[in-house]
Parts: sequence; C-alpha cells; structure tokens
Amino acid sequence: MDEKKLILILAGILIFGFFSLFIIIVPWFNWGRHPDWEAVAIDNLLMGLVGAAIAYGIYIGSKTM
Repeated sequence: MDEKKLILILAGILIFGFFSLFIIIVPWFNWGRHPDWEAVAIDNLLMGLVGAAIAYGIYIGSKTM
C-alpha cells in the first residue's frame, strides 16, 4: 500500500471519528434534555468548519509529502 492511500484511510478514520463523537456519543449522553436548537446549529456549523480545516490540512499535508 502506498503512502497516499494510507494517508487517505487515516484521514477518513480521523474525520469519521471526530464527527461521530459529536453526532452520536455526546447527544446520547444528554438524550433526556430538550436541546437548544440555536446552539445545536452553531455547534454543527463550527464542527463543519473544524472538520473542513482538518480535511484541508490533511490534503495539503499529503500533497507536500
């Protein structure tokens, strides 16, 4: 397996784990509470921005290797 495929697989696992933490695990702990939907929307926007930054950093890092 060449390095580029390994980097893409590791990046996919990292991004999937990051999003699953906030989409599945954290809401499961607070299932009894009714969420503040404005805060949820802001959190999702910030998660999207951070996830995009991680993906972009991994992409640029893999191009420069």
